[in-house]
Amino acid sequence: MYSVAIIGFLGCFIVALSFGLWLKSRNHRQVQAEFEALKAELSKSVNVQEQLQQLETEKQKFEQKNKKLWKMSETVHKEKAKVDTLNENLQLEKDKLEADKKKLDEKVKKLWQTSTSIHKEKERINELKNEIEEKHQSIMDSVNYAQRIQAAILPTQEEIKMALPHSFVLFKPRDIVSGDFYWFSHFDSYTVIACCDCTGHGVPGAFMSMIGNTLLNQIVNENGISDASQILFQLDLEINQALKQSSESDESGNNYNKANDGMDVGLCVITNHPDGNKTLNYAGANRPLYFISGGEFTEQKATVAGIGGINYGNGEKSYLQYRIPLLPGDTFYISSDGYADQFSELNQKLMTKRFKEELRNIQHLNMDEQCTYLGNYLDTWKGKSRQMDDVCVIGIRV
Repeated sequence: MYSVAIIGFLGCFIVALSFGLWLKSRNHRQVQAEFEALKAELSKSVNVQEQLQQLETEKQKFEQKNKKLWKMSETVHKEKAKVDTLNENLQLEKDKLEADKKKLDEKVKKLWQTSTSIHKEKERINELKNEIEEKHQSIMDSVNYAQRIQAAILPTQEEIKMALPHSFVLFKPRDIVSGDFYWFSHFDSYTVIACCDCTGHGVPGAFMSMIGNTLLNQIVNENGISDASQILFQLDLEINQALKQSSESDESGNNYNKANDGMDVGLCVITNHPDGNKTLNYAGANRPLYFISGGEFTEQKATVAGIGGINYGNGEKSYLQYRIPLLPGDTFYISSDGYADQFSELNQKLMTKRFKEELRNIQHLNMDEQCTYLGNYLDTWKGKSRQMDDVCVIGIRV
């Protein structure tokens, strides 16, 4: 029984020992597992530390980048502010440009309307211009034809030189036709020559010159009057009648007939006497005679009264006559006032005094040379300025 108990005890002991060993073994495995787990955790902890160090390094790098980015952000912000300001300014400029564009569009619209009106007006002006040019051409054709008629009634230089071989006529109309004209007629024993300056120039003066030429032909050639003063006296009467000039008004009360239209005349009658001597009879209506004999210059004054126009004085007009014996070499001149009245480019008038001085200075020249000299002198004096009046100068040497 005791052995059974021992066996039972041993059995229990063995069981207990086995259970204890089992427990010990179980605990050992648990501890071993925990140790391994702890070991693993420690291993992980080391990795974490390294990662933390890496993260710290990355953090530092990130912070540096962040600082740079912050600085860049500040710069960008400033630049953005500038850009915003520029955008605002650009918007203002855009608004201004749009307003200006609107105004410009309105101006363009008005200019277009104006341009259209101008274009229409230009077309109308061109039509008027063409019409005026046609009328002008028609007028010029008429004036040129009138010039040919006026030239036809004037005596030729050849005709004059046949009777007065040592003579010249300087004739320079201001316009196409002239208010100045010269008249000449030769007879067996005497020659009549006149320089006439009609009121006006151009077409009106040319009309008056036609009347004057016709009346001189009638008085001298048809009526046979050879006295210088009587020729002027008769010419004055005929002009008054032709132009209906009087001190009284016409039936309608118009006073056009009271005008002083007419002409100034210097007239010479050169008489050839049977004994071979020659005499000059001169009479002037506002135009003097310049006479040079033996180097001495004299001026024969004209009667201060024109041909034509109303005579408000008592009685009829009379024209003083000078009778001058002529010697070989004597030279005399009659002219209109156009030569002395010419202005230079400096607005200086040539004047009668200078004209007479030039006549004195050219006595060593023959008459053709004198004519050329006087023409050139006038052109030089005039320069580019406009010719002021018709010019007619007649020179005769015995």
